[in-house]
Amino acid sequence: MLTIIIRTLRDRKISLIVFTLAAILMMWLYIAMYPAILEQSEALTEAYANLSESMLKLFGDNGTLSFDTIEKFLALEYFNFLWPIMSIFLLVAIAGTGIAGDIENGTAQILLSSPVSRVQIFMARYFAGMIALLLFTIFSIFTVVPLATLHGVDYVFENYFSIAILSFLFGWAVFSLAMLFSAIFSEKSKVYMFTGGIIILMYVLNIASVLQEKLENLKYLSFFYYYNYNDALIRNTLDFSGIIVFIVVAVVFSIAGAMWFKKRDIAV
Repeated sequence: MLTIIIRTLRDRKISLIVFTLAAILMMWLYIAMYPAILEQSEALTEAYANLSESMLKLFGDNGTLSFDTIEKFLALEYFNFLWPIMSIFLLVAIAGTGIAGDIENGTAQILLSSPVSRVQIFMARYFAGMIALLLFTIFSIFTVVPLATLHGVDYVFENYFSIAILSFLFGWAVFSLAMLFSAIFSEKSKVYMFTGGIIILMYVLNIASVLQEKLENLKYLSFFYYYNYNDALIRNTLDFSGIIVFIVVAVVFSIAGAMWFKKRDIAV
C-alpha cells in the first residue's frame, strides 16, 4: 500500500509542483502590490460602499470589505475564488487519474493482480491525494510569511492557521467527491465532467441564494457557503457547523467510493 502511495505521488509530482508554484506566484503578486493598494485603501473602501447589499455579499463581504490589512485584501482577492478553483482543478485531476485513469489506461489489472485488496488500492490512491492536498495547502498559504516579510507587509500569523484548516477541509470534501466518481466511472473525463458539474452547480446555488432571498436555503447545498474564508482569515474563527459538514461529507463519500470500487466489475 505504501508503495502505491509513493508511486502515485511520484506520478503526480509535476501537477502538484505546477499548481503550487502558480499559487505561490499569485500570492507573491498580491502581496507585492498590497503597499500600493494600502495607500488607496480609503478610496477603494468608499467605492465598494456604493455597491448594493447583495453585491457586497456576492464578494463575500461581512462588513469587512476594505483593504486596511493584508488579511482583508487576500480574503477578497486570493481566497474568494482563486485558491478554491486552483485546489479543485488539482484535486479533481489527481482523483480522475487515480482509479478511473487506471481503468481507462488498462493498468488497473496490474494493480488488481498485486497482493493488495481493492479497498487498499483505493485508500492508497486516496491517501496520496490527501498528502498532495496537505502539501498544496501548506505551501500555497504559509508562504505569506516570507513574502510579507520580504515586502514589509504586516500580517497576523495565527489567522493563517484558521484559513489553512478551513481550506484543507474544503479540499478534502471536493477530493472525496471526485474519488467517488473515479471509483464509479471507467473514464477520467467522466470524473472531470460530473465532479466539475456538481461543483459549478454548488457555486451557482450559492450565488443564487445571495441574490434571491426566496432561494436563500439553497446555500446549504453548496460547499462554498461553508467555506467562510472571511471569518477564518480576518477574524481567526472557524464555524463549527461548516467543519462538521466538510468532515461528514468527506468521510461518507470516501467510504462510498471504497465500497463501490470493491464491488464493481473492472473488466475492460
